[in-house]
Amino acid sequence: MTNTQQLFAKQYSSTLVLVYEEEVIQVFVMGFLQSSGIRSRRHVPSISRLFLLLSLLLVPSYSGVATKAVDERNVFKVGVILDLDSHLGNQMRMAIEIACQDVNSISSSGIHYIKPHYINSHAKSLHAISAAEKLIKRKNVQVLIGLETWEGATLVAEIANQSQIPVISLARDHVATTLMAQTLWPSLFRMSTDESDQIKCIVDVVGSYNRQRVSIIYEAGAYDTMYSKLLNSLSEELGKIGSTIEEQLILQPFSTPTGAEVSLEENLMKLKGKASPIFIVLGLSSPRSTHFLKEAKKMGLFYGDSIWIFAEKPFTNLLTSVDHSAISSPVEDAIGIITYRRKNQAYRGFRSKFLNMFRRKYGEKFNFEPAIDAVRAYDCIMTVKNAIDAGPSHDIMPEILLNRISHSRLMGLSGPIQFENGQLAYRPKLQLVSVNGKEYRELKLWSPNSGFSRSFVAKQGSRRNAYAIADISKTQEEETSVENKPMVIGVPGKTPFDKFVKEERDDTTGKAKYIGFCIDVFEKAVSHFPDHVDYEFSRHDGTYEELVNKVRDKTYDAAVGDITILANRSQYVEFTQPFMASELSMIVPAKLDTDRALIFMEPFTPTMWIASGGILIYTMLVVWFLEHPINPEFRGPWTNQLSTALWFTFSSLFFAQRERVHRNFTRIVLVIWFFVALILTQSYTAGLTSMLTLQKLKPTVTTMEWLRISKAKVGCDPDAFICKYLTDTLNFSMGVIVPIRNTTSYGDEFRSGNISALFLEYPYERAFFTEYCYGYVAIRENYRFGGFGFVFPKDSTRCKLL
Repeated sequence: MTNTQQLFAKQYSSTLVLVYEEEVIQVFVMGFLQSSGIRSRRHVPSISRLFLLLSLLLVPSYSGVATKAVDERNVFKVGVILDLDSHLGNQMRMAIEIACQDVNSISSSGIHYIKPHYINSHAKSLHAISAAEKLIKRKNVQVLIGLETWEGATLVAEIANQSQIPVISLARDHVATTLMAQTLWPSLFRMSTDESDQIKCIVDVVGSYNRQRVSIIYEAGAYDTMYSKLLNSLSEELGKIGSTIEEQLILQPFSTPTGAEVSLEENLMKLKGKASPIFIVLGLSSPRSTHFLKEAKKMGLFYGDSIWIFAEKPFTNLLTSVDHSAISSPVEDAIGIITYRRKNQAYRGFRSKFLNMFRRKYGEKFNFEPAIDAVRAYDCIMTVKNAIDAGPSHDIMPEILLNRISHSRLMGLSGPIQFENGQLAYRPKLQLVSVNGKEYRELKLWSPNSGFSRSFVAKQGSRRNAYAIADISKTQEEETSVENKPMVIGVPGKTPFDKFVKEERDDTTGKAKYIGFCIDVFEKAVSHFPDHVDYEFSRHDGTYEELVNKVRDKTYDAAVGDITILANRSQYVEFTQPFMASELSMIVPAKLDTDRALIFMEPFTPTMWIASGGILIYTMLVVWFLEHPINPEFRGPWTNQLSTALWFTFSSLFFAQRERVHRNFTRIVLVIWFFVALILTQSYTAGLTSMLTLQKLKPTVTTMEWLRISKAKVGCDPDAFICKYLTDTLNFSMGVIVPIRNTTSYGDEFRSGNISALFLEYPYERAFFTEYCYGYVAIRENYRFGGFGFVFPKDSTRCKLL
């Protein structure tokens, strides 16, 4: 019986016991009333209330039985350090609570019960340090998550490094390089992405207005290195489109409402009367947002032809920190940049739970999407759950957990979760939005690789409807609806060998179905996706290059088959990891080697013959030197002495020597020589036996150079890239290449002498020899390719999971 079945059985039995006891109490009440002779109805309610009270006292004991199965699961403690004084921090807490409910439910059937322990950091790094020490030493937590600032995350990581406790930070104000961060804090993981993509997106928006000057607004903080990095990047990107930063408005950290309003009013005066009013808000805290909006509205900075662009963090803080009715007017046409969320079923379920919880807690009708930090907080718990359930261990050691998290590969609500050097490897798309009442309208999608989903043309003049909202919304709806459609996957209609991809007809339905090695690999890989993927195969009649180009222009959502990964193809599409190696093979006819007169010399190479002779002469000299003074058989003329020593040493190869030795040192030398002689004779015998037993095939062509010089005819598949590779890279003449589409014709082409060699990829070579197992040999000269892989469009999330 599984854990889920045992848990259900225990809860079901506890419920039956509770119902049975309630019935016993009712019978007991009725019996008591009858036996005591109480006939007046006015006493019945009081007695009933008495026994009801007794029954309520019994309920905790039965509820303990019902939760006993949950308590039997291993409790896994997770420490959560967040700024719970802010709206954003509370959003993250709600997301974590929803995630814990999901992973701890009966349907999850895990062996661990995740229990979060929350501590408020009050947005102070020192508080985060003390909170981490308390959670590690007193609560014995095994993972720390939260930590919205990079400064706090690195300080906590210093503590966690000692015990190798993983720290999953939601900080986005990253300063150190990724490699440096992984070296200094190996236990720190960033559940966030680089801010550089937002900078490029902002610059693309600015470039659509053809303005040469912009103003930057951000709130100073204790860790201002982040802003200097972002400003340098922004200035560099703006320079590429011919724009410059005209004004930098640095707001002081928020202290008190009165002081903040005065300081803010003075600073905002600097922005009045700008010739090209494009305002970019890079950083704005939640407390500062209310006062900023109030003063900017009062001074009229949101009206006229001004253009406001909010980065994601200040835009989220603005939405969550002020009265939503107050922002609908001034910020209605401002552009906010947020991380795109995939609107799949899992996300919609999370959003519904989140909005319900938000409204119960704050009593507000919150219709905005949950902040990306809240979504990633949910993914933090899912990552931890995936790591602790990855193996059978009940007592997970910190180093084991650290290794599992670093190798996590799953699909979260925010996108694929995979860490490279401690940071999310996935670069998400960005969404341009504008506020519309109590919700915001989605405008355009921006991709790190290809920019906007369609040409982003801003209308000059009127700020109202500046982005052709109706057309953009329609485009967005089409893009969203595409996600819900099954993937259309192109499959080669004809392959050199049908062992890789083959089309068959279903006898029942008459529909085409595809089988083969490549199809099996793809279906097995897709079965491991976190989300169910609907797909359908579509036959492609054409070359492999045309198939790849159809993925590039989005005719197909992907391509599956024996498709080789090449550098020129990778510029426009994205390949999965290769599932089969590939290199160039030259197959040529072979003939029997009839020149076997000197076959007895072939078991050893020339070098081996020379080495064996050298050892023989050396042993002969040593034996003569040791035996000559005292052994009469090694005396006489020099010629007799040397011939006797040579004959003695050589005959010992066959253990046929007749001379006796007198010295023990000579016997030691001979023991070593006999051991070497045994190895030499046995190796020679085995090699010669195999040569005499097997008939050796000798290739008719040995090198590609000979083919080029002799201008011999060569064959290849015209639908593959090999023909082009022969002419462009290997310098074969176009006239010597014979295109052969039908694999069954390979043998006929060789026998008729139409071709002298056949060029195939290595996987096809193996398939060739299963059909033509005799009379041919393969020659490879180390021309390697990228291997076989599946094709996806650029920036495909599914490709990263394969």
